[in-house]
Amino acid sequence: MNIRIGLARIVILAACVLLPQAHAQSVSQAPAAATDADAAADASTPRQSWLACDRMWQWAGAQCAGLKDAWHDGSPTLYLSGYTWHDPGTYSKEKLEEFNDRAWGGGFGWSKDAANGDNYGWYALVFRDSHYKYTKAIGWSYVTYWPPTNDVALGVGYTAFFASRPDIANNWPFPAALPLAAIKIHRVELLGTFIPKLNAGINHGDVAYFFGRYRF
Repeated sequence: MNIRIGLARIVILAACVLLPQAHAQSVSQAPAAATDADAAADASTPRQSWLACDRMWQWAGAQCAGLKDAWHDGSPTLYLSGYTWHDPGTYSKEKLEEFNDRAWGGGFGWSKDAANGDNYGWYALVFRDSHYKYTKAIGWSYVTYWPPTNDVALGVGYTAFFASRPDIANNWPFPAALPLAAIKIHRVELLGTFIPKLNAGINHGDVAYFFGRYRF
């Protein structure tokens, strides 16, 4: 009888010790199992992007992917402005004397070279315009080079942006796109664009604008 009582006590004591341990192990393992299941579900479900570049036609998809890479992984880029050339063949001498050619200003952005050497960038820029007022612009750029991956090369491309200036729409931002030409020497780059005569209300003659950038 005393032996049975002793065995019963041993069984009860063992249960009191082992059962809490088993419960603790099951609790600690359950979240891990759930986490593994969630990870497997995440791996099997493709993540959605805010812009699906692979669904676009080839050129637009390449532009989209390059600009996304520049936005997320681009290197800091410093912009310095610049000089404005007013075509004397489209302006009178009196008008040319009124204009400001020294388009001083600057800006900052991000840029990144693709595997094929093309450059994609984002920027914000402020500079003095032809009327000694300030033009503000924010946008992106694309330049492709020849030779493609050389440190010294010539390039062409485009820029699309929103700009604001006092003589157009009372400083309300407006969209625009312009061509770009570039001379690249390592990290330093001279860029230029051409603004053609549009109409008497916006631009009376042809203008070329030059600025530079340094990619860190």
